[in-house]
Amino acid sequence: MKQFIIFIISLIGASGLFAQQNAVYFNHTQISLLAGEESVDGEQKALIPSFQTINGFRVDGNFGFGIGIGAEPFEYMTYPVFFAGYYFVNSLKNNPFFCVKVGHAFSNSNKKFNWGYNNDFKHKGGLMFNPEAGIRLNTTNFDVTLSAGYRFQRLKSTSSQQNSSYTYEHQTEYNRVSFTIGILF
Repeated sequence: MKQFIIFIISLIGASGLFAQQNAVYFNHTQISLLAGEESVDGEQKALIPSFQTINGFRVDGNFGFGIGIGAEPFEYMTYPVFFAGYYFVNSLKNNPFFCVKVGHAFSNSNKKFNWGYNNDFKHKGGLMFNPEAGIRLNTTNFDVTLSAGYRFQRLKSTSSQQNSSYTYEHQTEYNRVSFTIGILF
């Protein structure tokens, strides 16, 4: 949890360094709740928090694209890296938008357990897909976004025993509804 908080604070600070007043460049920082029922080792995780920041460019008045990173505590801590495509319906101050994010969640969580055997667990992350629709609300210095969407996340991990050729691969697929609030510079 301490790593997650430090990572979030670092991302907020870094995103502020890149934000410009030029209408061509944008930064979209989001906090989400991913809702759904999944059983992970007998525990139900109904809500998973998500933090993401996207840096990108508006191609014209309606289209934009960017690259994003995030942090999410699924079964283990994951760090998604993804491409995002935006479509803003019109250029009015308060307008609807659509966004699609596609990428891969990485993890640096590797654990060793000794249950009578020396087991190595390697968490690999996996595919991420997140279409969403929302509304952009204009304020004086920035825009506030509210959106909802579908979130697919595949996570893979492997377990191997030391001095053995035994390897076990585990895969979990999350299908979630995402509720997001964001700030768009």
